[in-house]
Amino acid sequence: MTTTSTDPTPDFVAETLAVASDRIGSQLAVVGEPFPGSRRTLVVRARTSDGSTVVVKRYLGDEGAEAYAREASALAALAGFGRTPSLVAECGDPRLVVMDDLGEGQHLADVLLGADEDRAAATLAGWATAVAGLHRAGRQVRDAFEAGVLARSAGPVELDGLPGLLEAAATDWGRLATALDVPVADGAFDVLTTVPGRLRVDASSLSAADMCPDNNLVSDSGLALLDFEFALWRPVVWDAAYLRVPWPTCWCAWSLEAAAADVALGRWREEVGKSWPAVLGPDFDHDLDLATEAWAWLAGSWCLAPLVDGEPRRTNPLKPMPRMPDRVLGLLRTAAAGRALPELADTAAQLARAVEVTYAATDVPLAPAFAGGVLR
Repeated sequence: MTTTSTDPTPDFVAETLAVASDRIGSQLAVVGEPFPGSRRTLVVRARTSDGSTVVVKRYLGDEGAEAYAREASALAALAGFGRTPSLVAECGDPRLVVMDDLGEGQHLADVLLGADEDRAAATLAGWATAVAGLHRAGRQVRDAFEAGVLARSAGPVELDGLPGLLEAAATDWGRLATALDVPVADGAFDVLTTVPGRLRVDASSLSAADMCPDNNLVSDSGLALLDFEFALWRPVVWDAAYLRVPWPTCWCAWSLEAAAADVALGRWREEVGKSWPAVLGPDFDHDLDLATEAWAWLAGSWCLAPLVDGEPRRTNPLKPMPRMPDRVLGLLRTAAAGRALPELADTAAQLARAVEVTYAATDVPLAPAFAGGVLR
């Protein structure tokens, strides 16, 4: 049966709950409507026979196979962490997991799109603290995570896909530069492929990978991290740099108020430094610059390609995004700083000017919470 999380049929939901009920040994009844999701998953809240609730997540299509392997393995490896849902049960055919229900609440993206600057700054710092906790707990689970992914997958799965993404971006930027009439030498972007090997601090851990402002739940007890469909093992600096770019893989990519972002990053470094003291030193400053500029080139290629290729932009009123040309301009200006990749600084500046002229790009506005509650 084929379906998507945007149009689940009652029969499909019933089938999913029947499998989940069998796995946990309790009859489940759906509560409310399925959660808004993606084409990869169906997510529903369900009530057990004793009145408690759980969340059932079913993975759909070919993409769902890897998503299931990564998320189930990550949640199993992080058992007892306390800032992620607990894995109650799972099934490999059909692919689904049953998790404990963390309840209702907002996520960081909701807060950033609100009007309370103080709450936004505090929640941003809470996000950084939660991510730091994940990194400290996750540093010890590589073997369990890797074994879990292999056991749940039909074939080999890369634990860290960033090197491959950087290789793809190095190739694509040549094409994009040509489209913008910016001359570059052959192989000019190959330096991007060297980034993983240039990191100085050896600090890697389990990451949710898609560390976006909407992949969490904010409650009185703190901030919990959700959605480990892309979980992988990689250097922690890539997640920390989300506060500097910001949000390179996310829709809610509004600019952050600089002081609030600095406080959040400082909170993350202070906590992570308890496990990796080098994170507090100058070598990590270097790594942070390197990851920030590499993210700018990666996300810049992802955002510019649809503009160059004339692909229509899909909008979602529930997920207001900055204008794509503005995002590309901001990312290229970040890359033009060139503190870590000076070889590409001048090229980034030329590309930024071309994007500014070609697409009437301007600065990405501050997140509404830092701009008086106004969505520009």
